[in-house]
Formats: sequence, C-alpha cells, structure tokens
Amino acid sequence: MAKDTPSMAKNKIKRSLGAICDPHPSKKEEDALWMYFNFQCAYCGILIERASRTGHLDHLIPASEGGTNSIYNHALSCAKCNGDEKREGEWDSFLKVKALSNEIYEIRKNKIEAWLKKSPKVLNDPDFIAMRDRIINKAIADFDVAVSKMRELRNKCT
Repeated sequence: MAKDTPSMAKNKIKRSLGAICDPHPSKKEEDALWMYFNFQCAYCGILIERASRTGHLDHLIPASEGGTNSIYNHALSCAKCNGDEKREGEWDSFLKVKALSNEIYEIRKNKIEAWLKKSPKVLNDPDFIAMRDRIINKAIADFDVAVSKMRELRNKCT
C-alpha cells in the first residue's frame, strides 16, 4: 500500500472539500438516472440489467474540463461503451460513431442534452467557482504551511 504523502493529502483535501458543494450522486439520484435512460445505454441502446453491475454512470463533461458530479452530468452507459470504447472522448463525438443512423443519433443526443439541461446552474457559475477555488486554495496553502512546520520539527528531532 502506498505511503501517505503531502501530495496525496493535498489531492484528498481538494476532492473532499469540492465534494461538499458538488457531491457524488445519491442512490435516489442514480435510480432516477436509470429510469430516465430506461435501463439502456445512452450511446448504443443496449438494455442493461441493473443487478449485473455492468451499467456505468459516465460523466458527460469530465471534471478535468469543468464537469460536475451532478447526476445530470452523467449518462447511463454499458461497460463496453464507457470502459472499452469511449474512454476519455467527448460524448457527442462518440455517440455519432455508435448511432446506427442519423435519426437514432438525433434521438439519443436530444435525450442526453435534455438530461444535461437539468443540471444546477450554480455549479457552473463563475462567481461560485471562484469562491469555491479560493476556499480550497486557502486550505491547501494552510496545509503547505503546516507541512513546512512539521518538516522543521522533524529536522530538530533527527
């Protein structure tokens, strides 16, 4: 098992503080997603047996590109589409490849876009994001100061 490092702790602080405002979907929200997508992969349309555990909650807009953990930033995906084929690609581009016809593409695209539109706007508000980032950056700066003091203390002990 990896040792705890300040770098790992900083990452955990960032994710933990961020999850206070942008938590992962609840069980009730996941149930709503499964119902919305009719237990079918949003990309290929295959029926997914929920008990099989092959259904994935796929981030439509990745966190690295400003996406949130809101349930409305997720689509139901089969393991093959999300894990094997789509990977880090954009959902719309991937959907174009997966759809058997332009008509199917438009239907699935419209369904996904309607779901995305339900996402809370505040999570994408620039003022909200700036305030959240200031709070997280302050916590990281305080942590860095504490790490520095602990290293000084360690050096006195050795």
